[in-house]
Amino acid sequence: MSKHWRAAVIVSACIAGLGLFPASAQEPREFSFGVIGDLAYSPAEEPLLANVLEELNRTPLAFVVHVGDLGSPRNGACTDELWARRLAQFRASTNPLIYTPGDNEWTDCHAQQGVPGGDPLERLAKLRSVFFNGEQSFGQRTIALVRQSSSGGKFEKYRENVRWDLGGITFLTLHVVGSNNGLGRAPDGDAEFAERNGADIAWLHEGFKHAQASNSRAIMIFQQANMYPEFLPFPGDPKRDGPGFTDLRTALGKEAVAFGKPVVLVHGDSHYFRVDKPYTRLRRGPEDPTIENLTRVESFGTPNHHWLQVTVEVSDPNVFTFRPRIIAANVLKVR
Repeated sequence: MSKHWRAAVIVSACIAGLGLFPASAQEPREFSFGVIGDLAYSPAEEPLLANVLEELNRTPLAFVVHVGDLGSPRNGACTDELWARRLAQFRASTNPLIYTPGDNEWTDCHAQQGVPGGDPLERLAKLRSVFFNGEQSFGQRTIALVRQSSSGGKFEKYRENVRWDLGGITFLTLHVVGSNNGLGRAPDGDAEFAERNGADIAWLHEGFKHAQASNSRAIMIFQQANMYPEFLPFPGDPKRDGPGFTDLRTALGKEAVAFGKPVVLVHGDSHYFRVDKPYTRLRRGPEDPTIENLTRVESFGTPNHHWLQVTVEVSDPNVFTFRPRIIAANVLKVR
């Protein structure tokens, strides 16, 4: 990537983010962004996360997305103290940074996960009040975000679901978390799941509708949960987990087929870097089509503290190129 090309990306992203000119006239058609998540699960790993953030801050990017899990519930991920540290790190980012929640921030904040007296729904309400204010990303540079909550009504609380456009691509986040998406542990959690699942599916449909209307070249969706238990490694029990993702998986498959252009789902959760085509292997019968235009990407996760660089190129019919960025200081020593 040339020095001049990087500068053009930064200038274009800044202008579009500030809204000084119509985004369509100023946005770059080629740019790169970063993806991280599921890092620093213990105090000993905090320096490894710092190395990741330092490299991201040295790399001019259009934006960075954190796909959830700010740490481990047993080591502070449910606490205001760790949230304050992560919030400061997000605000200090030299690149615009967007965050979508993980299960370790709230769903898993209960006694069975090593958090005695924890209240997941209290943590969820607090998480929203801490991390999802304003109409912009985090970072020293920011980009404008469209929040699902702006539609009001029954979606007013879902400020964490956002959408933005850059370079003819539609990007959006969904609040979909591990531990079976919060389904099956407690009645109040099941009620929360049902409401949030409906909001997520509505936001997914709205995102594809927007992409079609905008003639977007592609759509990329970010969420925390791995919702494909058929393909190991999977963070939960494949025989038990999965119902919390069934409706969303079905909706995503149908929307991808109708869209017909590249669709990418980016998630964390399993701590296993991969790029694959899950809907070419999920066929159970004629009613389950092969969906070749949908790609699944999983970011790195602890103990592997690295990041993913995604490049958008106007001349590439697949639109996206995925490059794992290995941080030398964080490479685990082979014993």
